[in-house]
Amino acid sequence: MRVTAAMVRRRMLYNVSTALEVLQTRQSQLASGKRVMRPSDDPVAISKSLNLKGLLRDNEQFTRNIDDGLGWLTTTEAALQDMVSIVTELKEAAVAGANDAMGADEREALAQQVESLIERLIDSANTKYGDRYVFAGTHTLTKPYSGTYSAEETFSFTDDDWLDLGHAGIEPGSVVVSNGLGLVYTEGVDYEIDYADGRIRRLPGGSMATGVGYTVSYDSANITGVRLNVPDTTGLVNREIAQGVREPVNLGGDEILDSGTDVFSVLIDIRDKLYRNDGSGVGAMLDDVEAALDQITTALGKTGAVSKSFALAAARLDTENTNLQALISKLEDADIAELAISLQTKQAAYEAALATAARIMNTTLLNYIR
Repeated sequence: MRVTAAMVRRRMLYNVSTALEVLQTRQSQLASGKRVMRPSDDPVAISKSLNLKGLLRDNEQFTRNIDDGLGWLTTTEAALQDMVSIVTELKEAAVAGANDAMGADEREALAQQVESLIERLIDSANTKYGDRYVFAGTHTLTKPYSGTYSAEETFSFTDDDWLDLGHAGIEPGSVVVSNGLGLVYTEGVDYEIDYADGRIRRLPGGSMATGVGYTVSYDSANITGVRLNVPDTTGLVNREIAQGVREPVNLGGDEILDSGTDVFSVLIDIRDKLYRNDGSGVGAMLDDVEAALDQITTALGKTGAVSKSFALAAARLDTENTNLQALISKLEDADIAELAISLQTKQAAYEAALATAARIMNTTLLNYIR
């Protein structure tokens, strides 16, 4: 085959260009520290690296879920610890109120203390993490509990003695007594009310009889009950902490405050008995206080166990992420020492190619004419 000068020039330019491209690649690899910068560099390595990066992104989402769950659980634990403190203070007040040496004024002071504990317990039951109520089940945007200050109950007289209504501290002028037929009775004529102690009795000259059912409604200066503002608190709020693994981060308010023992009712009943100077009645409720305390501490222990599970999952993800990053680095990263030697070699080859091309390109027939 005849080799022309033009063919030689094209081949030399191609070789110089190829050497320069390789040199540029080595320089880019050395500057970036990456051996693989585009799929064509190593298709197999790129495919494996992309799969590993996908796992890493999933783990990053799981980590965010765990962090959010731990924040929720930490908030829940703090609220439960406050509830334990509230019921512990209730226990101290109940033990003091059950003491026979305690007078009416002292028990009234304790009743006022218990009223403040009821308000604190409602606040704790409405604890929020961010903008979400932690004890509202899946109804996290609705405030689950609120105190009520009115009551309606049915009763009947057996004699003309005082009959305890459900609550003490009745607001004067708020009482309405009626029968099932809609007849409303008159205070001072048919009955009288002890507003402070929450009692009613029949007046002999009136039209109310013994053994007949009546309905009374009234308002109170104190909390008469706690209303649930959501359909239920049983729904679970889950967080995905691993592929296919979903863990609940919440406890329903009912599980804490009304699973066997109605904690709100215990506080309200003890308060009313203290207002009525009923020391023996307060003493009879000490077992209920212990049951309420056990119920809340059980929930606190359960929350602590879930928190530990989330913390272990976070540690496992940290280890797994470190391993994934090491594998990605092994696939993509360059050996700097080896790359530096290769760069020097390619630099020398490029310079030699340039020098050779320069000598050949400057040679013409005139160099051989004598």
